[in-house]
Amino acid sequence: ESWGDARAWDGTYSVIQPMIAPLRHGRSAIEVLESALAHVAKRADGPQPAQARVRKTFESLGGNQKAWRETVRDGLWAGSAWPVESVGTPEGLPDASYPEEGLEVVFHEDNSIRDGRWANNSWLQELPDPLTKLTWGNAALIAPATAAELGVKNETLVTIKLGGRQIELPAYVMPGQAPGSIGLVLGYGRTAAGPVGGDGQQGVEPVGVDVYPLRTSAAMWIALGATVTPTGKPYRLAGTQDHFAIDTVGQKGTQKRLGHLIHQTTFKHLRKHPDALHHAEHHPPLVSLWEHHQFDGHRWAMAIDLSKCTGCGACMIACQAENNVPVVGRDQVLVGREMHWLRVDRYFQGEPDDPEVVLQPLPCQQCELAPCEQVCPVAATTHTKEGLNDMVYNRCVGTRYCANNCPYKVRRFNFFNLHKDLENPANEIAKMKYNPQVTVRCRGVMEKCTYCVQRIQAAKIESKRTGRPIEDGAIRPACQQVCPAGAIVFGDLSDKKSQVLAQHGSNRSYALLAELNIHPRTAYLARVKNPNPELA
Repeated sequence: ESWGDARAWDGTYSVIQPMIAPLRHGRSAIEVLESALAHVAKRADGPQPAQARVRKTFESLGGNQKAWRETVRDGLWAGSAWPVESVGTPEGLPDASYPEEGLEVVFHEDNSIRDGRWANNSWLQELPDPLTKLTWGNAALIAPATAAELGVKNETLVTIKLGGRQIELPAYVMPGQAPGSIGLVLGYGRTAAGPVGGDGQQGVEPVGVDVYPLRTSAAMWIALGATVTPTGKPYRLAGTQDHFAIDTVGQKGTQKRLGHLIHQTTFKHLRKHPDALHHAEHHPPLVSLWEHHQFDGHRWAMAIDLSKCTGCGACMIACQAENNVPVVGRDQVLVGREMHWLRVDRYFQGEPDDPEVVLQPLPCQQCELAPCEQVCPVAATTHTKEGLNDMVYNRCVGTRYCANNCPYKVRRFNFFNLHKDLENPANEIAKMKYNPQVTVRCRGVMEKCTYCVQRIQAAKIESKRTGRPIEDGAIRPACQQVCPAGAIVFGDLSDKKSQVLAQHGSNRSYALLAELNIHPRTAYLARVKNPNPELA
C-alpha cells in the first residue's frame, strides 16, 4: 500500500512499491514517522510523501537518477551488496563440557515455521512435516530402538531433563532417527505469536510445546546428558499419513505393494536394462465396462518426476493459495478432515532403525475412466472433452460416493462452512486475500484438484483473442510454478513437441494403480537412485 525500502541478508538494496491505494486511508510506518519528524522540526512544507523519503534515502546511499530508475524497474539495486568480510576464528571462548552419560538432544528448526517466526501462519501450521507428517504441533523424535529401551510408546507424553531444566512433550517414534539421540523441533509453544500460533493476552492456547528452555548459548544445536522419562499419559498428534488406511491389515498390504506404488531403480541398472521398469508391471488383460472418451482437441496431462521431488510441500501451499483451500485446524485434522487438494505421501522402506524414505506427491489423477464419475447420482463430477475431471459444485448433494470410489483418496468433503466469516460486511476487505478466479466452496460439497482449470481457461481465452496457439509451458498450474526442484510438468498431450508428452513416453513413466484400468492423466517417472558403491 505504500513506498518503502529494505536490504537483503547480503546488503542488496531493494525498493518496495505500492500495488494498491491504502485501504481505509491507512498510514505506513514511514509516513507516521515522517509526520512526527515534520511536527518536531516545525517544517512549513509539512511531511514528505513516502516516495520522496525513500528517494532521499536512496540518494544518501550514493544512488543517482539513472540508478533510481533502474532500481524501481528491477526491484533491486545492482551492486549494492555489502563487501564480503573475512572472519577469523574467535579466541577465548569457554569450552562447553557435558557429561558423557545420558542421551543426546539435537535442536532443529521446523520445516514450516522455522524457529517460530511463522508460527502465526495457519497455512504453515497445517502443512504436514515431510517426514513425520505432523501438523499443528511438535514432538520429541525418538528412534524405535531407543523408545523400546526407555519404555516410550508413540503418542505419549515424556519428560526430558537437561542441565537442571525440563519440559514435557509428546513422543513420536521415528524410523531412521539415530539411536540415543532425541530430535526436538523449535518454533512451537509461542505465547505472543497471534490468534493462530498462540496469544496469552487473547486467551489463545500455544500450538505445540516450547523446547527453548532446554537450549542454551553453550549448546545451540546439540546437547549431551539428557534423560527421557515416560509419563504414560496419551497425547494424540495431528498427523495425516495414515488417514486413509482402513486397518493394520491394510497398512501391511501397503508395505507389500510399495514397489508397485513407487517404482524405483538405480542409475546403473537403468542404463543396462532401460525397459526393466515397464516389464515389472504385471496385471491381467484390462477390460472395462465403460466406453473410452474421445478427445479431439487439447488433452491436458501432468507428469511428476519422483527422482526430483524432495517432499518440501511447497506445492501444497501453492495449491492452497491458488484455489482458496480452507484451513480446518487441529481438531479437524485429528479426525481426518484436512482439505488439501494435493498431498505428499511418505513411505518407509527397510529396517525401522535404518529405513529408506520415499516420497510421492498425489493430486487428483484426472482419470479418463474415472471411478468417481461412475457412482455420482447427480453428475456433479463429470469429464470434459479435454480430459479433465471437473466438479460442478452446484450439483453436489454431498453423498460422498465419489470419495468412497476414488482409489487415490484425493477428494475432500467440506464438512463445515469454513468461509462463513465472509458474510459479515465488516470483513469485506478480508475477501481480497482469496483468488477471485476460483469460487469459494460452501458446506456439503466435494472438492479436489482441477489442474488449475482457471489458468487453463485464461490461456485459452488469450489464445482465442490473439489468434495464436497455446505454446508448451504457457500454462503452469500452481504446484508446477512453485516446485523448486522442477519435479512437476504440465502440458497438452496433443502437442507432439510438448514436454509432458515426452515424459509420458519415457522409459521411466508409469501410471499409479494402472491395474485398475482407469487411465489416469498423471504419469509418474520412476525414482532413480545413484548410490556410492562404497556406501551401498
